[in-house]
Amino acid sequence: MSIYLLVALLLFAATVLFASVITSWRTALAGVATFEEIPSAQLPMVTLLVPARDEEENIALILQDLHAQTYPRELMQVIVLDDGSTDRTAAIVEGMQRNWPQLQILRSVEPGKKAAITSGVHVAQGELILLTDADVRCGPRRVPSIVSHWVNERSDLIILPARTDGDGVLGQLQEHEQAALLGMGMGTAAVNAPALAYGANLAFARAAFHAVGGYAGDRFASGDDVFLLQRMKRSGRKITALFHADATVVTKAPTTFGGAIQQRLRWAGKMRGIGGATNVSGLLALALPWCLLYLTLTFNIREAIGQHATFTALLIVATWTLWFMPVIALVGVVRKAMGQRSAPLGTLASFIAFCCYAPLIAIASLVVHPQWKGRRI
Repeated sequence: MSIYLLVALLLFAATVLFASVITSWRTALAGVATFEEIPSAQLPMVTLLVPARDEEENIALILQDLHAQTYPRELMQVIVLDDGSTDRTAAIVEGMQRNWPQLQILRSVEPGKKAAITSGVHVAQGELILLTDADVRCGPRRVPSIVSHWVNERSDLIILPARTDGDGVLGQLQEHEQAALLGMGMGTAAVNAPALAYGANLAFARAAFHAVGGYAGDRFASGDDVFLLQRMKRSGRKITALFHADATVVTKAPTTFGGAIQQRLRWAGKMRGIGGATNVSGLLALALPWCLLYLTLTFNIREAIGQHATFTALLIVATWTLWFMPVIALVGVVRKAMGQRSAPLGTLASFIAFCCYAPLIAIASLVVHPQWKGRRI
């Protein structure tokens, strides 16, 4: 057996494993895509926390979305957590308070999103806490859909979907990339191995937050979502996911290349604090196409004549196909569920781009610590 055939067989086996995992996520998504309506008499008090720092352009829009929720207003406490804003964020919220008694503003004493969320949980009246980033939008059925899921499941943490919308080529690449990551986040939760959560849209039981110690002792400024997820997992808490369009928030993709890179550096920075099997498996998945590319470029079918050359070449082609097809299928399911048009070529282009830049981002995040709204992450 030639060395090329041996390597091709090993890469094919690794890709079969990769494809089976992706396919299991796609198959399992159907199980977290529904919720049952509950009687009005069983509706609990829910507290919506909206961390905000210099969000004067967005805060009114998301608060209007929350005000329009089809959920009893007297059972919905909304607290904007002002994390040291230097613009008109607080003034806009105070103006909206005049006609919305359930809307509050809480100025965080300590800096940082985690400190702001912690202060909000301490004054929350609801058993269920729902986090909402200040720069997202949502539909009127978001709160009732999440509450219905929680009442039926009694989860300690609910992983919820965040859809990315983008303009132009850069925006479309990010749309497909985030759809793939959303499929991973929801898929891993659906198979009881949650790996990702989204701070822009996250729900948890107030009692569970206190039981696991909240964010006490976290040394990373960011990562309010994944670190809380990890704490819940280590404590054996019940973690579920709701993959439904009603429960979704929508965020805009960065419009510049520099902005997109900065965003991904921030994301990669918080992943350093997680470690474990999630990061190891992620690194192996990123290495797979590079190993396959090296084999493809170095394989010479003429020199390999008589050494299973044709079989090796076909195996390489099959491995490439097996590498990208499950991802395209997963993204297609996610985009359809999120009301976006399926575009296989866009998904493939985004996947190739991700595999090219992700290793560089991972390495750069070890030494580069970008700023976000005047603070070092």
